[in-house]
Amino acid sequence: MALKGTAFVIMWHDIAAEADAEYNRWHTQQHMPERLDHPGFLRSRRGINRGLERQVYFTCYEGETPDSFVSPEYQRSLNNPTDWTRAVAPSFRNFLRMACTVLHTGGRGVGGGLVTSRFTLPAGLNEADAVACLGPVIAALEQHDLISAVHLAGARPGVSGGATSETALRPPMHEAPFDLVLFAETIGLPEAEAAAAAIAAAIAAAGFADQIVQPYAVAYTLERRDSR
Repeated sequence: MALKGTAFVIMWHDIAAEADAEYNRWHTQQHMPERLDHPGFLRSRRGINRGLERQVYFTCYEGETPDSFVSPEYQRSLNNPTDWTRAVAPSFRNFLRMACTVLHTGGRGVGGGLVTSRFTLPAGLNEADAVACLGPVIAALEQHDLISAVHLAGARPGVSGGATSETALRPPMHEAPFDLVLFAETIGLPEAEAAAAAIAAAIAAAGFADQIVQPYAVAYTLERRDSR
């Protein structure tokens, strides 16, 4: 469905094998509910695809505005991680986290699968021009039989790049940055996997060849009204 706010924080990562089960318990029972208690956090979802060679996990936190991710309440949480967070955070691998501003959102319902394509701007092309180039791509994908929703967002590294006590617990982040991310929803993982090639081809045909495209099943979704 259409995203709930005008911004989100998006993440991709792996977890050390010995911590995988504990990560899923922590993320479902404590971490996502904790985040949804912060002002401006509206909905979150966790994706998983154990068939990927790297970045098996995906998470997205939808927020009212980019300011939702720099609020004093959220910063206090980031600088005062729980004991459980302190135990799990060192197990993160291949971690990438980015705040984004929503540039387009559309669709109905919440999909059971999703595909993300993150990519950089070609030299000489600004974000507004890129959005215009991608308009026909988005329109076509929204009519694709396997796709139920399409969202496009621009990376805002200035919102999400600060060091905190929580970031210090994870291994350093070395993943390549991106400028734009297209996030398409499907009814499940098989449909996401089937749609991924079409999404990649359509974005590449619009002039954005430097993509990382990853399909996921949606493992858990939590909305703010369910978080307390």
